Amino acid sequence: MKISLKNIPFRALLTADLMFMTMMANSQAGGGNGAAALSATATTIRGYATSAQTIVLALGVVIGLIGGVRVYSKFHNGDPDTQKAVMSWFGAALFLVAVGTILTAFFG
Repeated sequence: MKISLKNIPFRALLTADLMFMTMMANSQAGGGNGAAALSATATTIRGYATSAQTIVLALGVVIGLIGGVRVYSKFHNGDPDTQKAVMSWFGAALFLVAVGTILTAFFG
């Protein structure tokens, strides 16, 4: 089986990256107590928060537009299932807002 980055889950890559950065920080600090390494790792993770929020918002815009077109199409065609589609679309929008808030609270 060929190993590629596509086959490795994101969480495993993030964990390996954090372990590598911590190991490098410890080797550069001369084997201190690790506080500097943890601080550097926390700063690096906080730097990813803005990128993650931007990606979530971009995905939300694309999914929102697709959902809006789908709801409009159902409404225009007189589909009796329109209310279910609207509620699903609205629930997805609320979920994306909640994810953005949680990312902000978690990463600072």
